[in-house]
Order: sequence, then structure tokens, then C-alpha cells
Amino acid sequence: MTRSPIGELIETETEEILASLKPGYSRSDSVAYDTAWLARLAPQVPGRGYESALAWLRRNQHADGSWGGKVLHYHDRIISTLSAIIALQGYGDNFADKQRVRAGEAFLWHEKGRLHHDANDTSGFPVLAVALVNEAISCDLDVPRDLYRDVSKIERKLNLLGHNPHSWRNTTLVVSLEAVLANIHDLCHYDFVEPNGSVGMSPAATIAVMLHTNNSNPNSLDYLQKTLEAQGDGGVPFIQPMDVFEIVWTLYHLRQADLIQPDQPHVQRLLAYLAASWSPERGISFSPQINVPDLDDTGVTYALLRWGGYPVSADVFASFENETHFNCYAGELDQSLSANMRTLAALQLETGHREFENWSQKITAMLRRYDLRGNFLFDKWHISPYYFTSTAIWTLHGLVDDLLPSLVKWITKTQRADGGWGYYGGSTSEETAYCLKALLFWHERTERIESEILSAAANYLLTHLDQKDYPPLWIGKTLYMPYYPVRSAILMALQNYHQSVGE
Repeated sequence: MTRSPIGELIETETEEILASLKPGYSRSDSVAYDTAWLARLAPQVPGRGYESALAWLRRNQHADGSWGGKVLHYHDRIISTLSAIIALQGYGDNFADKQRVRAGEAFLWHEKGRLHHDANDTSGFPVLAVALVNEAISCDLDVPRDLYRDVSKIERKLNLLGHNPHSWRNTTLVVSLEAVLANIHDLCHYDFVEPNGSVGMSPAATIAVMLHTNNSNPNSLDYLQKTLEAQGDGGVPFIQPMDVFEIVWTLYHLRQADLIQPDQPHVQRLLAYLAASWSPERGISFSPQINVPDLDDTGVTYALLRWGGYPVSADVFASFENETHFNCYAGELDQSLSANMRTLAALQLETGHREFENWSQKITAMLRRYDLRGNFLFDKWHISPYYFTSTAIWTLHGLVDDLLPSLVKWITKTQRADGGWGYYGGSTSEETAYCLKALLFWHERTERIESEILSAAANYLLTHLDQKDYPPLWIGKTLYMPYYPVRSAILMALQNYHQSVGE
């Protein structure tokens, strides 16, 4: 049987993606927040190319004076802009840089009351915002002092994670360590540096530790230089590497479209890497180089490893259990709907487990509570409601079916004239891919979706297939774009459509 051109394209690119996934590296976009920290380090260590960070900041200021992702998300823009103007105030060397700083200040004053417009915080925002505002004021920058008011949230976070810095290396706080370094006495007595030279896989945290200790750790400098060179645009990402995350979510999407099988050589290689990074008691972290397991990566990895024939047990989820739900991370203040949802789906692979009924009921009750509150749209790891809503449709089908028809209707009613979906101003390929996948799933298993809706979505994806500069919609300390998980989601949707209609 002759394959169609689109089928051949999907198959070829799938192989290319699998070959590109590798331990110790992940592909994501450069972000202003961490790049600004690199600009601060450049004068201390000349000759390593860090000077490119200032040029990156100059190129990437928005017309409204801010820095951050293409989509206007206030938490992201405020954190990014504060970091950028601190760097330019200290190390900018011309009148144009002063103008950039003034424009950044003006943005902060103009938008300071709009944080409540965002459905989701960025990670670590409370501690980062307060620390950056204090530093900006100490640099004679004119910024609002009340950008973030809920200082009690910071105290609750520290109470959950502990006030002893020795314990922070194995918590999420290490990724945002730059925000609390000023409060650590005798910082040189604490070792936060991982074997790869990073602090929490975070360029910003790594640089902050070096600046606060006045210690240019050669291992850390090598980590930063490799990260900078790998990016190739003068900037750095918010995390490097997050290789487990990248592998897990890419395989997850490709598997949803039957584009991969566990006996393929590259798939075997990647599953072996995940298995080697797996702890039967604690699960897996976004990178094996950091000991901070999370429920989301653990749940999807568990399903992938079982699919690949590895003897993993649902016992692993016990370490994430809370009284009313499952924590994504220890010490988190905001619950993750998507992580709990995928855990519920993962539990279906081991229905004989002694805690199956108890855990399933706990997660189902949590999801219903959120639905009753009208919050069954947004998740803490992605700013688009289409991400969570679409995933819910294909993940919860057969488990909590009564919650799903309204989600399907919302997706069909919000398709844009160009055939795509996008919550923030215009359609995006990523959001369209999630929606098309969900509607195809519903069409095949529950009720018919109009063919015009499906074909328009597929045409949108095909028309934009060569446009790979996707807007960052994923939530870290700032918004970011993990390339292979996003690209594989698009291939997943196109393959599902191709299989469904035979085009």
C-alpha cells in the first residue's frame, strides 16, 4: 500500500525527533529572565562569550517596554522585565540602554495591578518577585514596591519546604535559589552545585550562587558556556537540561498516535534511559541530575515503562499522596489538575493494586470539586486552557464521562475562522493540535464531530507546518517553549487525522 505524502512526512520527522532526543540536553527557547542573569555575570568572567546576553536583551524587548514571551502573561512579563532592567541598569553602556530601562519601568507601573488577569502564577513567583523588587530598588530603579502583596504565601512556602538551607537542594526551591540567597548566612558552607556544574539545572540560580559567593566555579562556568553555545542565539533557557521531561512528553504524544512501538531501537534506548533514572519509591525528576521527583513526569513515565515491558509498580504514587489529592511536588501551594488526571489514567494500568479504589476515588473527587467551582479549564503548568481541556477529554474518557461533553462543546464553539484554536489573541499550532486530537478522539468513541471542524483544523496545521517558532505557553519561572514536546503534539494530531479520514 502506497503511503501518502503527509504520512511519509510524519514518519520521517518522527524518526528525526527520536534520533535527536538524548540524555543531558533538551531543546527549548531562550528566555529573558535567565539571559539577564547571564548579562550580570559577563563582566566578572570576560572572554567566554557571555557578553552576547546584553545584545539578546536589546533585541528582544517588546514594543510596550517589557520582556517575556510573545503572549502577554503578566507574571511572566513582570519577572522577565524586572530581571532585564536590573541587568541593563548595571551593565548597559549607552543612552539606548537607559531608554530601554525607562520603558521597562513604565511597563511595570502601567501593568502592576493586572496579575489577577492571569489564570496561573509562574513557578516561584512570590519569592522571585519580592527579591527582584528589592534588588531593583537597591539599584535605584523606579519600580512599584507593591508588585506582589501576598508575603504570607512566601512564608507558607518556606514552612512547607523548611527553613534549613541544607534541605533545599532536594526541593523545588533550589530552582529559584537566587530569590533567597540574600537570606542565607555563610552561603559558602552550603553546597548547592550539582555534578554538571548547575544549581537546580537553572542558569539563573547557578549564576546567582557564583555572584553571591564571589566564586567563579570552573564547573559552573563550563555548564553555562555549554548551555549558551547550545542555544546559539546569545541567550539561555530557564532550565538545562530537562531531558527526562523532554523525552517523556515527546514519547507520550507520539505513542498517542501509534507513531512509535517499544521495540524500535531509538525507543528502546530512550526507555532504558528512563528506567535507569527511575526510583521505585520516588519516581523520576525532570532530569536525573536533580533529585526532585514530580508526579507529572512520574505518572507518564510509569505508563511508558509498563508499555515497554519494564516491571514498575503503582506503589510509587504513595510518595505523592495528600489527604485530598496527589501533590505534583512536595511543598507546592497550588494543585496540579493535569498531574492528578494523568495519575488517574496511569492507575488504570494496575487495577489490582491494593490502593486502586482509594486513590481513584480521591482523584475523581478532586476533579469534581474543581468542576463544581468552574475551574475545570486551567492547569498550573500551561497557560492555555485548551491544553488541559483537550488532555482531559482523551485521558478521562470512561472514568468521569459526565464532565467531558461541556468541554467538547466549548472546544467546538471556540474554533477560529482560520480553523485553529488559540486562547490569547490568535490561533497557534500547539493549541490547535491538542484540540484536534481531542475532537478526533471524541468523534471516534462517543459522538460525531462535524467534518468541517476537523478538516479546517487539519488544514491549519498543514498550512503552518513549516512555521516552527512557536510561542512559549508552558509555565516555569517564566513562560517557555519545549520544542520536541510541542512538535510531537502537532505530529500526533496530524497522524490521528490522517488515520481517521485516510487523507
